[in-house]
Amino acid sequence: MLNKRCLLNFITFSVFLFVCVGILQQASAQEETFSYKRFSFVLPEGWAKQEIAKSSQKELIGSLKSEKIKGATVLIFLYSSWRNDYSNIRIIGLKTLAASYPKGQKCLKKETKMKTDGKWNAVTELWQGAVDAGGTTVLLQSPMGIMEVSEGWILMLGFAPDSSGGQLEEDFLKMIKSAKMLPK
Repeated sequence: MLNKRCLLNFITFSVFLFVCVGILQQASAQEETFSYKRFSFVLPEGWAKQEIAKSSQKELIGSLKSEKIKGATVLIFLYSSWRNDYSNIRIIGLKTLAASYPKGQKCLKKETKMKTDGKWNAVTELWQGAVDAGGTTVLLQSPMGIMEVSEGWILMLGFAPDSSGGQLEEDFLKMIKSAKMLPK
């Protein structure tokens, strides 16, 4: 009787342990996401959230970096004033790019409209800019994305060396495409 009870306890514990390990593996295999209030999107493989400096402007709600694309970052801003519209947010984005690229910038891809997984309208553009790095002019690429969400207007700006611009743009578009509202 004792041996049967021990065997039954061992089997029960083994099944419990097997189920727990399966749940933990499933949880760790889930995609990494960025979320803010009820807004969320999936981070492509190799992207991670990074801390925002306390001295950053109040509209900056997220900063992401790529571990696969050297020097690639994405900044996420939220503008929640009732006076904002697409045109205002685009101007803010263009002014930010102009300030980031003091040696000039040019549009590589004009405004492209898309629907996100959350059925939001988003508009993306691709820019190239020049900066001075130790006396040498260096080119960078910057995708820009704008979408209206329940909390206001999201402005996303990416930055990467020109040689990695294609991969940044691909990952950036995946992020925008996956944007959706979280349930209450």
